[in-house]
Amino acid sequence: MRHHLIRRLEALLCTGAPGLYRVITFFAVQHIYSLAELGHTASSMAIAQMAAFFTAIGWAALILVRVPGAANGQAAVDAFYPLVSMAALTTIVVTLGSIALALTNLVSFDLWAFVLLLWGWTAYQVARHYFVAHKRYRIAVIFDLGLITGSGLSLWLCERSGLSSSCGLAIALGVTAGAMFVSIGTPSHGVRLTGFDVKGLQFGLTNFLSGGIALVFIPAATLMCGASFSGMLSLLASVTAVGLLLPRAISMAQLPELAKRKSAKLPLNDMLHAMRRNIGWSNGVVLAINVLLVVGLASWQMREGAERVTVIFAGALLAVQCAVGVMGMVNSSVMMAFEKGAQAARVNVVTTAAFAALFAFCAWYGGQNGFLLVLASSIGVTILRNRLIRTCAIGVCDAYASQSTGPNSDEMPISPSAHGPAR
Repeated sequence: MRHHLIRRLEALLCTGAPGLYRVITFFAVQHIYSLAELGHTASSMAIAQMAAFFTAIGWAALILVRVPGAANGQAAVDAFYPLVSMAALTTIVVTLGSIALALTNLVSFDLWAFVLLLWGWTAYQVARHYFVAHKRYRIAVIFDLGLITGSGLSLWLCERSGLSSSCGLAIALGVTAGAMFVSIGTPSHGVRLTGFDVKGLQFGLTNFLSGGIALVFIPAATLMCGASFSGMLSLLASVTAVGLLLPRAISMAQLPELAKRKSAKLPLNDMLHAMRRNIGWSNGVVLAINVLLVVGLASWQMREGAERVTVIFAGALLAVQCAVGVMGMVNSSVMMAFEKGAQAARVNVVTTAAFAALFAFCAWYGGQNGFLLVLASSIGVTILRNRLIRTCAIGVCDAYASQSTGPNSDEMPISPSAHGPAR
């Protein structure tokens, strides 16, 4: 029992560590540099993380699904590195595309900050998910703590050397990722690619709407409300994201097990019901805490006035958006476990297009009120996306139940009512 509790705590810490990294490093940037510098750095980081849904997160989803099913440790490494190669290839394409975009002068952004952070964040996420796939949470947390410590040191050194905070964060990410790859080891016969698996891109698109839309907010706030406003908002966003570590831990810890049960053709109903119940309960508690944190932090960091009220309102909307996004995790996990990225991608194309249209109108409206409309639009689109993905997941589970030929093939099909409320 004690060992089980320790494992659950390690899974919780592992899931929350990237959020904790954002909080600590963002406060460090504000302290070592300035709030305006934090606004610029947070904007570059957000853009890099949006691109990383396609260069890292989609491939990380495949790592969580495929690596646990390997016959032994070396087979797991051999299954891991082809996905790393496809992640690297995707990152090269995105890098070349961003350079070409910068040369056109159509969009103004810090090119080299974006490129450095993209490569660092991609390498860190891909390597980290190898340990998560094996449920080696303790070593992942140790590397995360090393990243946090190294980031503080790197920021301090870069500030004194006249380098940007983005450069400092990218250096720490790259060094930590390199240490992770050394710990993982090398493939037995080199990396062999038999083709490019588009499922990584499909899963990247699937995850983008559930977690990626929130990354649009900081660059949008920088353009529409100024660097200081976006700097304060980035602090609120990082703090509220930490509060989501519990529901995300539940989802991340169960995805490898879900994939194993699916491979063994075992029933999924009880497992999915438990995930929904636990995520729903924790999500409600986290939302209430996040709203209180937003009010307290904004009141502490900002003077009284209209801007503080707007920041508090925006932070509360951020907390709601995060909670709504978490509600779709279970159904997204089902789609990933069954590698139905194409089906989920079609849903996300529709909902992303809807958000893009709403975002364009809000940006045209401009100012702080326009930015608040961006947040409200994202909440509505995410709710729509959750309902559509839920419908897809029900179809996948029904087909699985009817086709199961294992010893537990008498599992009843999963009906919409069995899935509970829309996620």
